[in-house]
Amino acid sequence: AARLVLRLSSDKPLGFVVARLNDVAPDGSSVRIAHGMVNLCHRDSREAPQPMVPGAEVEVAFDIDQMAYRLAPGHRLRLALSNSYWPFVWPSPEAGALTVAAGRLDLPVHQGSDSEWSPPQPEMAPAWKHRVLRPGKTTRRIETDLITGKVALVINDDLGDAENLSHGLITGETMSELWEVHPDDPLAARAVHVWEQRLSRGDWSVRTRAEAEMTGSATHLRMTARLTAWEGERVVFDRNFDEEVPRLFV
Repeated sequence: AARLVLRLSSDKPLGFVVARLNDVAPDGSSVRIAHGMVNLCHRDSREAPQPMVPGAEVEVAFDIDQMAYRLAPGHRLRLALSNSYWPFVWPSPEAGALTVAAGRLDLPVHQGSDSEWSPPQPEMAPAWKHRVLRPGKTTRRIETDLITGKVALVINDDLGDAENLSHGLITGETMSELWEVHPDDPLAARAVHVWEQRLSRGDWSVRTRAEAEMTGSATHLRMTARLTAWEGERVVFDRNFDEEVPRLFV
């Protein structure tokens, strides 16, 4: 794991620093090798977090994810720094700025060996005997609302429906994710998830649907959710959730 040490200051008491180590090709295209992040309130201790003092320089050290990567000739390493990383990290309540005064990256380098190890051929179980009743479809897209300026990552994972020919169980699953934020308003962040699962065999069928939404104010994070279950067409369980937790050092 590479280790990054930075000397920086923040103009807000809450914030993050995120590091991405990238492989940059001669044509300018890049691939993320690994990334790491730290809540600046946890810079000294996770057990006893402390807000940043705006304008005061502090030293922050953290590891970037474990990696094993070979850089091709002519490629360059790029270290990209940011104070947000939506939707990996829920944004701080106020948009802030970090000032980096100094830093270093400790990057372990493998010295190589006389021979390389080759893994054995994989062992696999027999193929699954099944019949596709409805094919699945997965999409990933980024949408921008031209009126509000909000930007959303929209993920749809429709895994379709299939019958297991060994015992006749039909399974299906559909999931959707919406990760929305306004570039100039951290409090506009919103995450919406819907997950449906289906099971059936013969004239028996059950289905569950979970819906969840997360939003945040300047002082709290709020989660609303609903879980519904059906047996056939009859609702056998239906429950709503609505909870808030204080934003403690987030």
